[in-house]
Amino acid sequence: MAIISTLRNRMHIVLWALLILFLLSMTVGGLVGGANILDQLLGKVDPTKAIGMVNGDVISPTDFSNLVTRQIDQLRSAGQEVTDQDIDRIREQVWEGFIRDILIAQALKEMDISATDEEVVYHLRNAPPAFLQKEPVFQTDGQFDMEKYQQAINNPVGNEWAEIEQFMKKSYIPNYKLQQLLFSTVNVSEEELWDEYKKNYVDYTVSALHVTTRTVQDSVEAPTEDDLRAEYQQRLDEFARDELRNLKLVSWKKVPSLDDTLRTEEEARRILDLARQEGSDFTTLANTYTQDPGNQVTPDSGRGGMLGWFRKGQMVKPFEEAAFTASPGSVVGPVLSPFGYHIIKVMDRRTQKGVEEVKAAHILLKIELGASTREHLRREATLFTYDAQDYGFEAALDTHQVKAVAADHLTKSTTFLPQVGPFRDAVRFAFNSSVGDISGPLENDNYFVVCKLDSILEAGTRGFEEVRDQLRREVLERRQRVKAKELATAYRRKVESGATFEDLKKENAEVEYMPQDTKRLSRGFNTIGRSYYLIGALLGSEPGALIGPVETARGYAIVKFLSVAPIDSSDFEAKKLTLLQNLQSAKGNAVYENWLQARRDEAEIVDNRNYYF
Repeated sequence: MAIISTLRNRMHIVLWALLILFLLSMTVGGLVGGANILDQLLGKVDPTKAIGMVNGDVISPTDFSNLVTRQIDQLRSAGQEVTDQDIDRIREQVWEGFIRDILIAQALKEMDISATDEEVVYHLRNAPPAFLQKEPVFQTDGQFDMEKYQQAINNPVGNEWAEIEQFMKKSYIPNYKLQQLLFSTVNVSEEELWDEYKKNYVDYTVSALHVTTRTVQDSVEAPTEDDLRAEYQQRLDEFARDELRNLKLVSWKKVPSLDDTLRTEEEARRILDLARQEGSDFTTLANTYTQDPGNQVTPDSGRGGMLGWFRKGQMVKPFEEAAFTASPGSVVGPVLSPFGYHIIKVMDRRTQKGVEEVKAAHILLKIELGASTREHLRREATLFTYDAQDYGFEAALDTHQVKAVAADHLTKSTTFLPQVGPFRDAVRFAFNSSVGDISGPLENDNYFVVCKLDSILEAGTRGFEEVRDQLRREVLERRQRVKAKELATAYRRKVESGATFEDLKKENAEVEYMPQDTKRLSRGFNTIGRSYYLIGALLGSEPGALIGPVETARGYAIVKFLSVAPIDSSDFEAKKLTLLQNLQSAKGNAVYENWLQARRDEAEIVDNRNYYF
């Protein structure tokens, strides 16, 4: 009963991550048909009704926003500060999750894959999914305890298993069946098992001569302007680009003012007075007031500001001086450091191996932007907007004595802007405005910004000047690799004629020579690194073979296969089942991801996110 009560109290944690898929699959039916039929026939999707659409199935703005908000709340409840960059990342993950889950739900419907109540009961009783096995209430000493689990299954209280049962029926089991269907196409041969064993458990010894691109860089002719233009013409399709927009922007950084510093100091002195009162509990005060992120253990408990033992040189100078000057039991402060104001309680002192140490706890108050400072900055940005709209952007720059920076060649997917970092609101303004338009004050975590849409570059092809440096690097690298392969081939012929690697190293000091190295193939050999070409060649060769040139990340290598450790057949048999399972899993996952990618490539996906953020 206690297990079930605990599970019921933790149900939102048990289900959260994995139930997202279930919730999506349950809502797909409700999402379908959410768009106006005429709009669909005309190839349009109303952004107010759909933030996206996958093969006609709508992703509603509300569903999307709710999932983003939940994930943001999860981070915050874990004590993490959520930045604009975090929000952009979460939005992208949620978007990809919706597309993936809708595509899978559509496939399950097309293939008529579902689950019966009997299958749900069987799986829950005999093959509980991993997320339940990892639940602490079903574990003993960190391991899944089937007896505890069976006790919970056999003694339900109310309808606490209903959500899990629905998740199993609507999502988990159908997805499991789909995966098994795809995995059934996977075959692992005996030869593949032996190769996998050799790669991971058998030592190979080689010698090598490595001709890198650096070896030949001085002998490779740099591409001429005509070469680059010819390359550009051959690859024109690669340089197609969408419409670009150019902004000018003025920014006001959100930095605390002197008033914010004085306000924080005043608050620190108030807490210091509380800490010095007779009978006060520093641990409680620290857990209540400190803004040190390291103090948080769980959302409901902290460390009481405890820092443990430390010696000189381990803390910032002002903190260290205050802590090592104070006597045990005293509370000192406020101490200003780059992190903010500290109130320090010295718990104890000792000398370890001649080094003085202090044990202390602290309360940290960060100097943060106050409401009045924020409004002052917003007001400055607003006044600039008014002047820019009334008298012109350039005139406003002069009047307000501020400078503008250019944010050029923005695409609809641009996230970062120069100087101000992640700023999707500014990008959205750029693509929803006309040339010359001036924004009102826009805001991210660190700045207020006012933008002017300076110009628009229509969709077309990136100009030669824009890609010249890229072409030069790529052409030069290609030539260097060709030259490196030619030289490595010539060196192989010399080795076959009797020359040694040592001879060739003396002939060319730029060549990298590795006399001998013993490694398992799953790791990289010295100088060569990890080369799949070399791994395949060694698996197919016998000791004494001369291999190469084989391609590496930095050039080409000629390799002498010196020896291979004896193979233990009994060890192979002992590891065979694990190797089989790992290979089947890797191949199966690849098949599944390729299948899903193929469905995505064929899908009609409408993306209206630019209307929202």
